Amino acid sequence: MFRHPSFLAAPLVIALLCACSTRADNRADPFAADKPLGPVKPAKFEPARGVYLGTALDSSGVSGDPVAYLGQKMRDFNALAGKNQALQMQFLQFPNPAGEFGTWDKDPNGWVSAAQFARACESIGATPIFTLEPFAPRLFLDWKSGSKAFEATKNFAQKVGAFRKPVFIRFAHEMNGSWYPWGEWVDQNRNMRRDPGEETGFTPENYRQTFRSVAQMFKRYAPNAAMVWCPNSGLLGGEKRDVFRPFYPGDDVVDWVGLDVYERGWNLPQPGARLWGGQFGRNLTHDMTDDPATSANESVNFYLVYSQWKKKPLMICETSATLSYRSDLAPAARASLNRDWKIGYWNENEYGWLKGVYGTTSFPRKLAHPIDRKFPMVKAIVWFQIGKREYLPAQKEPNEYVWFENEWADYR
Repeated sequence: MFRHPSFLAAPLVIALLCACSTRADNRADPFAADKPLGPVKPAKFEPARGVYLGTALDSSGVSGDPVAYLGQKMRDFNALAGKNQALQMQFLQFPNPAGEFGTWDKDPNGWVSAAQFARACESIGATPIFTLEPFAPRLFLDWKSGSKAFEATKNFAQKVGAFRKPVFIRFAHEMNGSWYPWGEWVDQNRNMRRDPGEETGFTPENYRQTFRSVAQMFKRYAPNAAMVWCPNSGLLGGEKRDVFRPFYPGDDVVDWVGLDVYERGWNLPQPGARLWGGQFGRNLTHDMTDDPATSANESVNFYLVYSQWKKKPLMICETSATLSYRSDLAPAARASLNRDWKIGYWNENEYGWLKGVYGTTSFPRKLAHPIDRKFPMVKAIVWFQIGKREYLPAQKEPNEYVWFENEWADYR
């Protein structure tokens, strides 16, 4: 049957109109690319219900058999917490600052190896998270067969694959901060500003390229590994801008999104101060670009964009609280404030960090900001149970900072 040309053109016109409409929608909504059009399968190892609990323990000072030593340390923490931790985190320099890569069986610094840590996790039924820290990041830009980074990553990924059990790989975390060589800059002057000469030379484009290369290697050789992309909750210093998107490597290479969230008393709390119960949750939706003088949120809502819209489960990869570095306070006042900042409870709207992080609607005391009701896409929480020396800033006045130099910060 003969069909008039206009009928043939009709589907084409509709298609063109749809395409134009889509382009118009994308222009109207800058976040259109972050919103999947169809159903999304659960991510690798995403729990059907509930939340994985985990911890990062200090693996230095190991004596005797490392596997037995770490296994006992993990069991001791389970007893202290009153719950068996599903996840255990290890930090691995990959490579170390001298550019030396370790292997699955041998750490370049002589520390506990990934294999030993994995066996310790096996002994208590936990899943390992390996935080790979590329302290010589430019080695990854020479990414070809035979190159140092390529072969080291391939070897490590193959060993992870041979392990066969689930593993999380958190590569090059906190890239949006100002303290690691795989970030854009390092705050050498400690003035909370990005000054000329503080650039690392490792750009966001370099970061994305490197993450994708590493993730694709694990995808090929270790199907039992889930990749975690984990920025810091906000950018300390530097210009006001989107602190996440420049570093996001792409949905296809990110299984879980992560966020590191700490409470260190940024506004220099004094004895008797109380912590707002919603402070933890605010870090999931606000960053340092927000203007506290307005009711609007000028920052990027990380939870909304990267978890709700992208349908990625969220892992709180590191969280803890401390005021133990407060050498400006008398020891008794410091100890009291530090304790309250972690576990205090004053009323339903004011309570310590632990309750803000873990407190749910089933908590015995009423909480105004239960984590399960407000943030159901949080699927894993890792407590940072380590004490260390750090250079910590605190805000005394709007543009005046106090630095606590090489002070003891006890997050335990």
